Amino acid sequence: MALSVHLLRPWQKLLVGSTASVMTSKWSRCSSVLSGNRVRMVEKSPNSTDPETSQGVCTIHGKQQQQATPISRAVFPPQAVFKRRFSALCGSSEVQEGALIMEKVCLNEAARMVEVEWSGGGVSRFPYVWLRDNCQCPQCFNPDSRSRLVLMSDLDVNVSPVDVTEVSQAKGSSLSVEWPDGHKSRYDWHWLKERCFSTQALSERQKDWQRKTQLWGAELAHNMPKADFPALLTDDRALYDFLVRLDSVGLVLVQNVPCDVGQVEKLANRVAFLKHTCSGKEFVVMNKTKPGSDVAYTSVKLGLHTDLNSYTYKPGVQMLHCIEQTTGEGGDNSLVDGFNAASQLKEENPDAFRILTTVKVNFRHVGMDYHKYFHLKRRNVISLNDQEDIQSISYSDQSRTSILDLPADLVQPFYDALKAFNTIMCLPRNCLSLKMAAGELIVFDNNRTLHGRSAYSPDSGTRHLQGGYMDWDEIYSRMRAIKADLGIEA
Repeated sequence: MALSVHLLRPWQKLLVGSTASVMTSKWSRCSSVLSGNRVRMVEKSPNSTDPETSQGVCTIHGKQQQQATPISRAVFPPQAVFKRRFSALCGSSEVQEGALIMEKVCLNEAARMVEVEWSGGGVSRFPYVWLRDNCQCPQCFNPDSRSRLVLMSDLDVNVSPVDVTEVSQAKGSSLSVEWPDGHKSRYDWHWLKERCFSTQALSERQKDWQRKTQLWGAELAHNMPKADFPALLTDDRALYDFLVRLDSVGLVLVQNVPCDVGQVEKLANRVAFLKHTCSGKEFVVMNKTKPGSDVAYTSVKLGLHTDLNSYTYKPGVQMLHCIEQTTGEGGDNSLVDGFNAASQLKEENPDAFRILTTVKVNFRHVGMDYHKYFHLKRRNVISLNDQEDIQSISYSDQSRTSILDLPADLVQPFYDALKAFNTIMCLPRNCLSLKMAAGELIVFDNNRTLHGRSAYSPDSGTRHLQGGYMDWDEIYSRMRAIKADLGIEA
């Protein structure tokens, strides 16, 4: 029974999946060598046709199913974007439509893989079980939600195809696989190439998960990343560039903000929404007669810190909008790139770095604000990811508790390590000082950029800031969506 599937066009890879790797993955040329038993070798079929918009029937579990035609109603970037990207990766100045086809396909029973030899050179291998799990037909995959419909409970993980063929079409070729129950699957060449299992392809996709971090110190004051508030509210490209700088630098100064409450939420709503915390949706930083449980609501000096370390999922990004600034001395914000300071600590004092990445500190936040709260969390001051790269900083003298879950003889080394880290952060070369003017708003990575404040006199005028938080998951989501909508290349 013939199977016709309306598949993704080459540029539609931008919206398949929900991760940064899919949004920016590189199409690597595979270089593995064919191996194992070759059976049912099929040469390319230049005379076969497969119109992308044709309808057909699909046999599954012995029943004929009418195939749905549309797979996505989204608006995609022009095909030229795809061509330029693929051309650059292939080292060719021009990619002709339909230039890359499957020369040969075969079943390798010994390795339990379908092997594809490409006209442009190279071989790709695709495991049987992976192909069956990722069939893109309407019975196995919902195109609107981009969700698989074949559940693990129904998947035969030892399934083997009974036949594979290469089908040539106007825009390249596709792989047709027939399964023992009569079900047929179709995979376009570009879909397969993007998901290649070669060492080179795996290495390229791994890069997409690595943050492109730009370390900085006090010199950033002369080249501060800036954004225009009205543009952020109206221009998606300006918003995207702002979020990219926030991700790479960890700090952006937004200017031309109205000196009224509610501007923090306006910006957050352009990205996603504000994160509710124990302080509510937003919070006000002012000198208060009754500051309650937070020393920030006084005029005293605040040491360098990250916010809400007592949360399991502490806010990823903090925003502080200056509505009114004191005219006297003080009230300056101190800002430090914690990744830069931690990198220096690792190089200059490896033992201290090891202690701060292994010893867990108790952080506590107790009081009454938006509601009565009692937050408690144990975490490392410096956290690493599975690649041993610095992933986040959690530091606050204000909320670090007196309970230290360590043997007594390890307490002194821990304090030595903490002091060494603090000393590096406070070095003039690393600490940026900024006294915000009314109408400015700083946005910074709460997992990376530490902030503090110099003391000021309440008699020298009102200092009124409004703050709020966002989560990185929502920020990355918005970045990917804008990137797809505007056809922005990586």
